[in-house]
Amino acid sequence: MTGTARIRSMRASDIPELAGVLARAYQSDQNFEWRLGSYLRMHAVATFVAECDGKPAGMVVGNDYGPSAYVSQMAVDPALQRRKIGSALMDALIAWCDARGFAGIELDATPSGAPLYARHGFVAVDETLLYTATRAGGDARAARRYVAADREGVLAADADAFGADRSDVIRLLLDEPQNAAFVIGGGRRNVSGYAVAQRNTGLLGPVIAPAPDAAAQLIDAARAHLSITHRIAFPSGNAAAGPILTARGYRCQRALAHMVRGARPAAQPALYARINLRQG
Repeated sequence: MTGTARIRSMRASDIPELAGVLARAYQSDQNFEWRLGSYLRMHAVATFVAECDGKPAGMVVGNDYGPSAYVSQMAVDPALQRRKIGSALMDALIAWCDARGFAGIELDATPSGAPLYARHGFVAVDETLLYTATRAGGDARAARRYVAADREGVLAADADAFGADRSDVIRLLLDEPQNAAFVIGGGRRNVSGYAVAQRNTGLLGPVIAPAPDAAAQLIDAARAHLSITHRIAFPSGNAAAGPILTARGYRCQRALAHMVRGARPAAQPALYARINLRQG
């Protein structure tokens, strides 16, 4: 036991219960089961589930990006909050990160979650801006559709732009049949940018592009494959992303504090949309 909860890894049998926890914690009608199931298919992640009275009460995920870690899906069932479950989850996550020797840990925090992370040594360095589409549009012909021969080029372009290896999660997004991916350039080392339309989560991202005009092309192609209510999140340091989205009818829904524990990440000017793995 850790405080009021036992911390353990996620099991397949947890998915229905945890999907409900996430929906209640995020006040969302999104179906989280696909996202939760994906963690069981990935190698470079660690899952932590807080179990109370034999049932999942909360969770958090650590994504191993090589030199750094990214925190996602942090949530505690609202009915069980203020019982130090969030602190127990963060303690377990940080212990895992320390054992792996990551130079830094990143996450995106809501105003209600930020104090918890600050108590665990996280500092706000910028913001992640979440925009939502307000009208239909896009042109699927604005960028070339991804094919299997582009795979290594996409992974190389992503690593160059992001500054870390997150191929585990990018492969999963590329292989998901419901998703639609688009590229600029082609071949093993000639892909200069790409975008993914995540149909099952209603998210446009990631978007990696060498320049604003290429980012606009990729966004136009990807958004044609999503419903009008889809979302896109980008780092506030990318000054070009906001105008591209505003011109296409997107509006800022909220700003999340981008917080770091340890080494601050290098600038990522080619990053026009985060994966935005949900954070509390």
